[in-house]
Amino acid sequence: MTESLAHNAPESALPAGLAVSHQTALDIMGIAIVCYSVLIEQEEGRPSPDFQRMSQWEHDLEAVAELRRTLDARDTERVQRLADEHATLVRRLDRMIDDH
Repeated sequence: MTESLAHNAPESALPAGLAVSHQTALDIMGIAIVCYSVLIEQEEGRPSPDFQRMSQWEHDLEAVAELRRTLDARDTERVQRLADEHATLVRRLDRMIDDH
C-alpha cells in the first residue's frame, strides 16, 4: 500500500523543472490525440472515406494515448524523448488537417 501511495504522489512533490517537462510532454501528446481525432472526423465526412487510413489513425491515436497514460515523470530521458518525438508528430499532423 505504501508503494502505491508513493507512486501516485502529486506532481507538486516532484522538482519544479521535472514537473514542467512532464506536463509539457503530456500536453504535446494530448495535442497529437486531438489532431488524430480531427483527421478521423474529417475523413469520416468525405464522400468516400479511406477506412484503412482511418483505422491506422485510430490505432496511432490509441498508441499515443497509452504512452501518455504510462508516462512516468521520473523517467526524464523518456519524457524528453517523447516530448520531442510528439512535437514533430504534431507539426506533421497539423499540416495534414484540412483548413475549412
